[in-house]
Amino acid sequence: MSELTMNFSTKTACAFVAGRAQLQTDTPGRAYAAARESNDVTCIAAADGASFRAHSAIGAQVAVTAALGFVCKNFESLWQNMDKHNAKAAQRLVNRCLDAFRRKSTKLGCDSSELACSLSFVAYSGGRYLAGHLSDGLMVSVDAAGQLQTLLAAETAEPAAAKPLLTEPKAASRLKLMRGPIEALTGFALISEGSAQSLCDDGVPAPAILQWLESNATLPRKKIKSALADNLQQHVPDHDSAIGLMSLRPREALPQ
Repeated sequence: MSELTMNFSTKTACAFVAGRAQLQTDTPGRAYAAARESNDVTCIAAADGASFRAHSAIGAQVAVTAALGFVCKNFESLWQNMDKHNAKAAQRLVNRCLDAFRRKSTKLGCDSSELACSLSFVAYSGGRYLAGHLSDGLMVSVDAAGQLQTLLAAETAEPAAAKPLLTEPKAASRLKLMRGPIEALTGFALISEGSAQSLCDDGVPAPAILQWLESNATLPRKKIKSALADNLQQHVPDHDSAIGLMSLRPREALPQ
């Protein structure tokens, strides 16, 4: 393992806010993001609940929690699955989320389709990243030159009924998986659908995302989380919004 890889450490921050319509009716926002660190894996995940499903806000939380736990526990086997074909890795992850939906829907007394939501995640371990995207949101990274690049962008032309959702029959085939080595100090950001249209112009991520990643690397976690929530409401006040950040920096440079 290279010296650069050995010195890498991660710092994550997530925030989610309800849009104006939800605030006015005192209903929960459907966008959610969270992070987890376990088994030498750091993972961030985000989800958007389908607006036409009754319990999709709960579904977004269930999917994110399930994905974080599964990816952190199975990073190595998912990586190995992708040596031959992404389909097996994608199916395993979707099945884990669907199992979680079935358990939650039983408690709620509804069909699991009422929990329908999207999902995206990025995980880091041992100098490598693994990412998945079944979402109309935005996945962004910082390249070796310190510039933002779009890994996967929103598919905004799709009608609501065709949106990528975990409960759809072809979810596993639509889940896009990526992996690769980390060769320079970098960062990743997951931007929910509600924020993506405001933070991406013709496929080009807004400079604000790079500023947030840089702030995440230097500010205490509580402060960056509050700042992210404020920024989301300023940028996209009408929509439910969520963001997940992961900054990779020299270990000694990351305040907790």
